[in-house]
Amino acid sequence: MNTSQTLRNGIKHQSVMIAAIACMSLTALAQTATAQSGTRTAPTRTAAPSSSAPGSGTKANGNAVGLQGYCPVCVVNMKKWVKGNPQFSAKQDGKIYLFPNDEQKNVFLSDPAKYTPVLGGDCVVALVEMHKRVPGDLTFAVAHQNRLYLFANEQAKKMFQANPAKYENADLALDGKCSVCRVEMNQDVAGQPQFTSIYNGLRYQFPGLEQQKMFDNNPDKYKAAK
Repeated sequence: MNTSQTLRNGIKHQSVMIAAIACMSLTALAQTATAQSGTRTAPTRTAAPSSSAPGSGTKANGNAVGLQGYCPVCVVNMKKWVKGNPQFSAKQDGKIYLFPNDEQKNVFLSDPAKYTPVLGGDCVVALVEMHKRVPGDLTFAVAHQNRLYLFANEQAKKMFQANPAKYENADLALDGKCSVCRVEMNQDVAGQPQFTSIYNGLRYQFPGLEQQKMFDNNPDKYKAAK
């Protein structure tokens, strides 16, 4: 069975994929994540939010609540799942992220690309293997190189841990080349990590602040095709 087929079987329980893979036989998925040499960062069963928990499937001011209301700064920096407070919120890439206080909120705002879940919380393994955006699950979370990845299921998580180099930059648009330079100058110019913007879950990098601002002012003009 090839890699793509294995992932399809694993994602069968994800409601968003039922129509696409209904013809495939059902594969039972593990219900809890296995600890992996200090990389497991998912909340414990007692801390994990249920489908009816605040921030799960809810909206704030018309925007989805990211990470089911958990603080992304606390997860990345402290390796702790801490519920945020709606009093301390920030909007990033169409989602509202909550924080326990102003300190964490300001840290997030200082570098949102660092703390926003990779691919907006979608599963990078599903994107690479199936070319589809499949929502990740907090139960199957991994902190890798100070970035937070969410996976659709245990099988996808294990595939990432077995070969992170294959998947870790699945969210990097145009292989890190400047989309503004490509549109405006018809040139491939390498971007720099310090000039990074997130749009639709993808990371866009630019050689300087000027190009980044141009992108931020009109992302639909410069966004990647994928």
